[in-house]
Amino acid sequence: MNGTGAGDDLTDRSIFFVEDEVIIAMALEDSLRDFGYRIAGRATNGADAIRLAIENEPDLALVDIRLNGDMDGIEAANRICRRLDIPVIFLTAYSDDTTLSRAIKTNPFGYLIKPIRPRELYTSIETAVYKHRALRAEAEKLAYLSAVTNKLENPVEQVKTSLEGMVASIDREQIDLQDVSVILSSQVEELNRVAANLRDLNNSIFRV
Repeated sequence: MNGTGAGDDLTDRSIFFVEDEVIIAMALEDSLRDFGYRIAGRATNGADAIRLAIENEPDLALVDIRLNGDMDGIEAANRICRRLDIPVIFLTAYSDDTTLSRAIKTNPFGYLIKPIRPRELYTSIETAVYKHRALRAEAEKLAYLSAVTNKLENPVEQVKTSLEGMVASIDREQIDLQDVSVILSSQVEELNRVAANLRDLNNSIFRV
C-alpha cells in the first residue's frame, strides 16, 4: 500500500470495474491495487458487467459510460444497482450535459472525468463507500423505527379500548371493584411492556 492514510482496512474492500480501453483499464487496475483495494473482476461490455457484478458481489463498481455493444455503461449500472445494493461511480471522457443528465438519473455516488487522477479516484471511492454506508444505516434505522412503532401501537390501543370498556361498565353499574382491580392490573402489565419497548427504542436511537 502506498500510504493513503485510510482509516479502514482497504484490502477487505473489493472494487469491480467496467472499462473497454485496455491501456486505461490496466492503469486503473494498477491504481486500485496501489491503494490496497481488491479487484473483484473487470468487464468490457454491459452484459458481462451485469453478470460478473452479480457473481462477484463487489463493494463498489466503477463503470465507464461509453462501452462497445448495444448497452452503454449507464444502462449497465442501472441494472447492477437494481440487483445489488452497492455504490456506483461513473468513468467517462465525455462531460456533455445530455450524458451527465442521463448518468445523474441513476443516482451514482460519483462521476470521474478521464484522465483519472489516482488521488481523485481514491477520494471518490472512499467518499462513495462512506455515503453508501450512511444511507444504508439510515434506512435500517427508519425500518427499525417503523417496526417498533407498529409494535407499540397495538398494545396502546388495546389498553385504551379495555379502559374505555371498563369505564362504560362502571357507568352502567355492570362491574364491581374486584373486576376493576383485575382489569387495571392487567393493563399496568401491558403498559410496563410498552415502557420497556420505549426504553429499547430510546437506547437504539441514542446509542453511541
